[in-house]
Amino acid sequence: MASEDYQALIDCFLELAALSAPSGSEKPVADYIQNYLADLDITVYEDNARESTGGNAGNVICRFGTGGEVVFLAHMDTARPTEDLKPVVTADRIRSDGSTILGADNRAGVAILLCALEKAARNPASYRDFTVAFTVCEETTLGGSRHLALDPAIKMGYAVDSSLRPGHFIHATYGAQRFAVEVNGKAAHAGLEPEKGVNAIWAAGKALANLELGRLNGDVLVNIGSISGGSAVNVVPEKVTLKGEVRSRDLGHLEETLHTIAKQFEAAATTLKATVDFQSQWDFKPYLIQPDQEVYQRLVSAIETADLKPVPHLSSGGSDANSLNAKGILAMNLGIGAQNPHANDEFILIDDFIHSAQIIDGLVRKP
Repeated sequence: MASEDYQALIDCFLELAALSAPSGSEKPVADYIQNYLADLDITVYEDNARESTGGNAGNVICRFGTGGEVVFLAHMDTARPTEDLKPVVTADRIRSDGSTILGADNRAGVAILLCALEKAARNPASYRDFTVAFTVCEETTLGGSRHLALDPAIKMGYAVDSSLRPGHFIHATYGAQRFAVEVNGKAAHAGLEPEKGVNAIWAAGKALANLELGRLNGDVLVNIGSISGGSAVNVVPEKVTLKGEVRSRDLGHLEETLHTIAKQFEAAATTLKATVDFQSQWDFKPYLIQPDQEVYQRLVSAIETADLKPVPHLSSGGSDANSLNAKGILAMNLGIGAQNPHANDEFILIDDFIHSAQIIDGLVRKP
């Protein structure tokens, strides 16, 4: 990678990282992207994803040439604000001063893809046509990629977003469903006539006592992350709500576990004459990309061209790649080395920046 290309990448990242744009507030980054590409022969437009996410920006779609058959994704939001970011650039890495996140998740991916678009536009004869989508609300709901409409010609994709080091990539993930359990009892004065009440918290507690949480059988992950209910210490609580999630590689195991959880709450509630309302919905569905599939083979070739070793991984987390696979577009998540994401000690190695840019270049450059 030429020194001027490296410096342009770093400069672009530092400008992006300074823009505070957590989920739902991505407009500063969307504006930056459109200004960055304004003088280049790139088709750029913003979709209407904001209508679904409730944010102040939509996904920004960028097409080089016809847009080709491959899409690259990076998300514009960060998990936490970056308005007070003080970046520190040393000989080998970029980090914050320790008082805020760096925002390398995923401004590093945004910078890499912006520089790839610019490089292709300035030397079009050397590059395949391709599409880039900069998405919103990835950190909260994958809302941008869920509502991303792409040209039917797109048949494969890459999210440029994993904290794994370059060369490593996620070819398979768990799926996740979140659930909410509302246990309904009956209020009564706890001191004067508790017998007339039905204690919803007690019913929920009986169910919890019979549930297993954490990692089950190595394949299923269950968590209950919040509980709220009751009104006063002298009132038998009439309602309590619990929220959680189940993750698994196997759809059958996931659905079976959700069914078991619902039945446990129903059984516990019945013993106290309470009732239960159980609701669940997908956060993201699992995917598995096989080594003989083209999207996998292209990536392996690009990684090897960058003199790195391809290393596939299974992840229990989700990304915009899950949304693409749910749409029938085979996709994987690429490691770019944004390490310790969401924490104040987040950093990215400059060598990882360079290697990631080389991998993307290998994916979009003509053979």
